[in-house]
Amino acid sequence: MRTMPRDAVDDSRRTLGWVSLDDLLYGARVAVWVRWVVLLAWFAQMNYRVDLADPNYVPNSLFATATLALNGYVHYRILTGRTVTWRWMLALSVMDVTMLTAGIAVSSSFQNSFFVLYYPALAMFAVVFTSSMISFLAVTLVAAMYTTVSLLVEPVVDFEIKEEKVLFIRIVAMYGVVMAVNLISRFERIRRREAVERERELQGEQIGLAQTMHDTVAQSTYMIGIGIETAIELAKAREDEDRDALLAKLRATHTLSKAAMWELRHPIEIGPIFEGRELGRVLSSHASTFTTITSIPTELVRSGREPPLSTITRRLLFSIAHNAMTNAFRHAHPGKVTISLDFEDDGLRMSVSDDGVGLPEGYAERGHGFRNMGADAERMGGRLEVVTGEPGRGTTVTCTIRYDAHRGGG
Repeated sequence: MRTMPRDAVDDSRRTLGWVSLDDLLYGARVAVWVRWVVLLAWFAQMNYRVDLADPNYVPNSLFATATLALNGYVHYRILTGRTVTWRWMLALSVMDVTMLTAGIAVSSSFQNSFFVLYYPALAMFAVVFTSSMISFLAVTLVAAMYTTVSLLVEPVVDFEIKEEKVLFIRIVAMYGVVMAVNLISRFERIRRREAVERERELQGEQIGLAQTMHDTVAQSTYMIGIGIETAIELAKAREDEDRDALLAKLRATHTLSKAAMWELRHPIEIGPIFEGRELGRVLSSHASTFTTITSIPTELVRSGREPPLSTITRRLLFSIAHNAMTNAFRHAHPGKVTISLDFEDDGLRMSVSDDGVGLPEGYAERGHGFRNMGADAERMGGRLEVVTGEPGRGTTVTCTIRYDAHRGGG
């Protein structure tokens, strides 16, 4: 039974109520950064020529500090890859509105400038909760709260026609901001979902190709290798003068068939990567296959717990490991190969080591293998390091990446 790709899991698992997990994370990143700007500006405004005797200073500072702390915690969860649920973002939005409404109430003046902060607060809500209906209900509730508080601080009997018009314009502006942000977010959301769908189709094709190659070309190549091994054994029994030349040619062909079989394993065994399997499990199977094909003992050594990694990160790390193993087989003639996966708190390190003859001078300019591995490491925001000793001392290829370098920032 074929496993669904990690990035193409059922919508019921990727959706929380009215907002998908991908949309929520995207909106959360935008919201926390906008909130930082607004909060820092508010703190600067409150502390500019501050009057500590002002009775509004302490409650306003407490409101802003509480929002600052909650925003910082949510941002921390985003940066460290922890789950950010819609409840956290709803709590932030509720705190924004509560803080602003309370600030207007304690100021006891319709003419204060606190109302301006309703606009970024509502915009952040519309970015996170992308449902038009939910956004409309939210802005209606905020507008009702603001109208009520405004009438309480400036009773109706004191309201002039000019102030009524100002209140009306402010409320209309709230709806306009939410509508504009909602439409822009919807357009961006559709584009991202289309891109995800295209990626899913490509992944499905890759999985199908891997299965097809496993069932056809790989099996045929394996049988060719078996046939060459049989021919070598038959040639050893010959006593004529062509025996040595025939054995040399058969052995060279046999080595070439092994190389072909090994190269075919890349598109075949990368299939589980697209199905969502962990990198460690895929590399463990790849090491076993390498041992079977090349007769070179190969093992995977792991430390730490593998965190959730994106499909592209696992794919690129798999390709680097495969290329390093290919170089070891073709050029190093090792007695043993070791793959090391070290998962640390802030990043991972993957190494492929062999005890072969080492690399010749100018190895980086020969072919595309090392250039491709270096380019793959750079795509993940990491670095590639190649260490080789004197002839006979072996080679180690190491790729190091930080987790936050491939999460799209925070």
